[in-house]
Amino acid sequence: MDMRTMLQVGAMVCLTLAILMTYYSFARKTYPGFQHWTIGIVNIGVGAVLVSLRKFLPDFITIIIGNLLVVTMPFLLVCGLNSFLNLKWKLTKINLYVLSFFLLTFLWWTYITPDLSSRIVVLSLTMTFFFVQALYIVLNHVPLILGKQEWSLVVALAMSTFASAFRAIITQLSINKVEFINNAEAIHSTGLLLIILSVISSTLSILILNSHRMENDLKKANIKIEKLANLDELSSIFNRRYFNNKLKQEFKRHQRTSSPISLIMLDIDCFKLYNDTYGHLCGDECIKSVAEILNKAGARPSDITARYGGEEFVLLLPETDSNGAYIIAERIQEKLKNKSIPHKTSTVTDIVTLTIGISTIIPTKATPPEMLIRYADQSLYEGKRKGKNQIQIFQ
Repeated sequence: MDMRTMLQVGAMVCLTLAILMTYYSFARKTYPGFQHWTIGIVNIGVGAVLVSLRKFLPDFITIIIGNLLVVTMPFLLVCGLNSFLNLKWKLTKINLYVLSFFLLTFLWWTYITPDLSSRIVVLSLTMTFFFVQALYIVLNHVPLILGKQEWSLVVALAMSTFASAFRAIITQLSINKVEFINNAEAIHSTGLLLIILSVISSTLSILILNSHRMENDLKKANIKIEKLANLDELSSIFNRRYFNNKLKQEFKRHQRTSSPISLIMLDIDCFKLYNDTYGHLCGDECIKSVAEILNKAGARPSDITARYGGEEFVLLLPETDSNGAYIIAERIQEKLKNKSIPHKTSTVTDIVTLTIGISTIIPTKATPPEMLIRYADQSLYEGKRKGKNQIQIFQ
């Protein structure tokens, strides 16, 4: 295949990809930078068509405009990656200077000292310069967005970098005079073919990159929705639904390991009187303060703090015996006492207090999870009966 035909076939493929990318941008979500990539692939397609029409159109159109359009593809690739990854690229001004230098040298080697080999070397090195930047950006910044490397794009950009540099080298080292159409050395056609294939693979990898980011964002959104569904809106700790699910899971695990599991159930003393005295907004703030103390008390990742209902809270402590649970309960009461939230109408004292019930079980297959809750609730009731502001362990 001669150079002209190769350029035209490559151009048709690039323009087809541009149509695909345009349709893709309407049919699916795209991110900032995608338009840069689309324009870039249009430019290289149109540029290749213009270059292939040399001898049929004026040199200014085929050589200057055509090659300028070609070299803007990797330039726009870099710009698109900057927008896609929200980067402030330090080389942006330098890139514009490089494009200006490219244009000036092409004008010189077209009209002042016509030299096809020099034009090919400058074109190839300029493209290499931009592809290296794109490769650097992808290697260092894409994992921060996706959480993993986009290896298909890395390979495509590495291939593009190699192909551009390879064409510059073989042109510079060529013994025979390089001609546009009729080259005696097949290696020149090979170099051009590598560039065309690498540009196509880079474009397809860009589509994959956009799809992977969309999938990643969707996954994050689902996790966020799931997290919101499991959190209590007021206290920002887990809700009863989540607690019930985790209790069943932990119970099954402890049945297998025959290890103790403890539950601390807590209730704010005289909370109705608190709301009547200070208002419901202050009551909400009181619940938030207590929830914050409880959340810090469950220090291990496996500890589950949840709002059970109203002014009642639970703290699930896997692999914890009654002594360990009692120490945590004492720590909670101490923290709340130090916070000294005023409660002048309390029947216990003049600050907010908690009554705490504790239950501990070594589950067996015959033990239902609800038993742990029932025992903790009985302990809590016993603490209330004895005058509140108590820690009671189920006996």
